Amino acid sequence: MKTCLYVLPLMLFLAHPAAAGDTSAVVEQTAGPTAERLAELTKTSTRRTAIKLEDYLAKVAASNLAYASQRYNVPIAEAAITAAKLFQNPVLQFSNGKDLTHTRSQSLPGYYQTSISQTFETAGKRTKRWLVARNNYAATSATLQSFLQNLRLDASAAYADSIAMGRVALQFQRTATLLRDLLQAQEERQKAGDISDVDLLQTRVEVRQFEAELLNAQAQATNAELGLNTFLGPQFSGTHWYPVGTLDVSPLSTDLFKLLSSAIRNRPDLLAMRHQRDAALANINLEKAKRIPDVNLGVVWQQSTPSYNDVSPQPLYNMGGVMVSLPLPIWNRNKTGIATSEAQASQAQLQLDNAEVQAGVAVRQTLALYDIARDRVALYQGGVLKDVDSALEKRVLSYKRGGSSLLELLDAQRKANEVWMSFYNAQIDHARAVIELHRAAGIWIVHF
Repeated sequence: MKTCLYVLPLMLFLAHPAAAGDTSAVVEQTAGPTAERLAELTKTSTRRTAIKLEDYLAKVAASNLAYASQRYNVPIAEAAITAAKLFQNPVLQFSNGKDLTHTRSQSLPGYYQTSISQTFETAGKRTKRWLVARNNYAATSATLQSFLQNLRLDASAAYADSIAMGRVALQFQRTATLLRDLLQAQEERQKAGDISDVDLLQTRVEVRQFEAELLNAQAQATNAELGLNTFLGPQFSGTHWYPVGTLDVSPLSTDLFKLLSSAIRNRPDLLAMRHQRDAALANINLEKAKRIPDVNLGVVWQQSTPSYNDVSPQPLYNMGGVMVSLPLPIWNRNKTGIATSEAQASQAQLQLDNAEVQAGVAVRQTLALYDIARDRVALYQGGVLKDVDSALEKRVLSYKRGGSSLLELLDAQRKANEVWMSFYNAQIDHARAVIELHRAAGIWIVHF
């Protein structure tokens, strides 16, 4: 007997392989990507593909996985609207009773009972619930628009960074070419005995050092171009983009009143908060409607079985009836739900008011930063770049004629390079200032 008690659990254990340590199902669920997916993620391309900002942003909107995931929030909220309009399901009940005391012909009558009932909501609860769901849907749609706007602006900033890094690398390339030409000229002059070995060695050191800086600048430019894929889907993960455009970007407007009006009216995050506030207000009406009880109506059919009991005989008969039920709102008048909804509505209004104030501050701050960035770019474009290039050219000619020393020439070259680097930094700061100004004002469009 004891052996049977041990064998039975063992047989049940062996009948379920997963319980006996079979982890194949778990392994299957946690397996890596498919071969097609792996090939998509690991493909590479050595060819650079030129792309304009408008085309790049279109690919971002079409392939970004985070945005694709966020889009599911809209049909989810839409399904909530559909669910809010539905009636409650009817309830079907069946019951049976029989005499357990007496047996056979002395059994007392039994019965079979079937009923169906339907709850009817009162005080327009369905309509009020639908209004809450509709406002939540509008808030979800606005939140999705806010996500897309920020995604586009972030991608535009990455695009501008890539252009700037490319310009920096080109400037380093130009300087490296100048130094290589200088080194070649120095080698010829050293052979002719015009300069000493020290000057040649110093020039060679400067060239090698700057070539290392050139490699670093090129690596940063390549990294910025590859970083554009951060905002794209896996089908573009192996593409090496080449951004086409300039950093000469201007905001759509610099008028403070227009920017503030655009921010308050058009920013999708503020629109979402307004819809959330409206949903909270609609929920107050729904909670108040819940004070009125719903009515439950139903019909009943009951059949009583015949009985031949000597004391209480009874023939077979059928009986129909109507049920009406509703809770009595004596102890619970939904005061807690009403108070909670009113507090949530007040909270939503205060959050909206605070967000509007913060939006106004952000517009003023970003406009001030834009003005400074614009003035910095104008300062360089007003003649500084031309002057520093002209000074470098004259220093090169002077050195070739023997009027300047090598140290003076190298110092002029470093100064020219620093000025161009500062100019490119000013340009990227200007582009970012325009992007942030548009973000604060709720403007989507940026052109490079």
